[in-house]
Amino acid sequence: TGSTGTTGTTGTTAATTTTTLRPPPVTAPPAPGNPADPATITTVGQNLPDPFVLKVPGGYELYTSQTGLYAPAIPTAFSTSVNHWGEFHAAMPAVPAWGTSGFTWAPDVRFIDGRYVMYFDSMARASLYTDSAGSGFSRYAQCIGIATAPAPSGPFVGQDKPLICDFAAHGAIDPRTFLASNGQLWLDWKSDNNAANPAPFPATNLYAELLTSNGLALAGPPHLLMSADGAWQRNIVEAPQMVEARRHYWLFYSGSWFNTSAYGLGIASCKGPIGPCTDLSVAGPWLGTNDQGQGPGEVSVFEDRGGNWWILYSPWYFGYLGHNDRPVAMAPIGFGQDGPYIATLPGTG
Repeated sequence: TGSTGTTGTTGTTAATTTTTLRPPPVTAPPAPGNPADPATITTVGQNLPDPFVLKVPGGYELYTSQTGLYAPAIPTAFSTSVNHWGEFHAAMPAVPAWGTSGFTWAPDVRFIDGRYVMYFDSMARASLYTDSAGSGFSRYAQCIGIATAPAPSGPFVGQDKPLICDFAAHGAIDPRTFLASNGQLWLDWKSDNNAANPAPFPATNLYAELLTSNGLALAGPPHLLMSADGAWQRNIVEAPQMVEARRHYWLFYSGSWFNTSAYGLGIASCKGPIGPCTDLSVAGPWLGTNDQGQGPGEVSVFEDRGGNWWILYSPWYFGYLGHNDRPVAMAPIGFGQDGPYIATLPGTG
């Protein structure tokens, strides 16, 4: 059997001075849009899963997952608008010593204390974890790590030790930071139980864990946000994204296997940054297969300079143009009394 571990930290202490962090302002709800035709594909013909956008001086920086053994570790591109991206290059030229090249996913970046801090997951080296009962990739596990850079485009340098591994649940993936209105910075993540496939696995969990003020270490235990509880999810919820809007907390997530048309986006209503969260998408996904591709998932959310909210996601199969790449899809959203909805916006910031 595989080794068993617990959540670990880098041991880094908080800095004595910190940048003042504030959440984005609440904006007026835009008009509803069409969930059957929700998005714009901004990277046609390119395979760029797990998209994440950061507002930076002069524009926006887009980060995505690594897509192959020899592909850049965390590609990034800059744009002055939110839907016309420039050339991609490697934001992180090499994975840290604890990771394995070729399996670096799910970037999230924040500017903290004068530097850019990236959260990502990477396959842990076999010396850290090997499940002798598994086969193929199920023998190994992902850990969440941290890298820092002086500029949003990199180069990011990873820390020597992973931040979270959760080997007892076959690994940890999909880090996403959330800044609460009280200034606390949280890291949301997923227990990767389904990585043990094809063996039976328990429902995956989504957690929130407090970060130190400099963002470089954990400052508290994990808090359970939610577990997979709908039949369509097939025991898998992942890619958490917490948002505070209109004085309420909403948790976006993905459900089911990423490489099927059943993959989709769900919504949960939460009492606060550590939950508890009530799944509002038990009966089916909030956003499922649509005109921009089958199996949308791997969501992130951001607010542009014009005050418009967007979701970014990756459809599993971009079939209507004959591609099975996972391009970047962007859809405008609003927040009403009943929660998030696909919106129509007149323009972008």
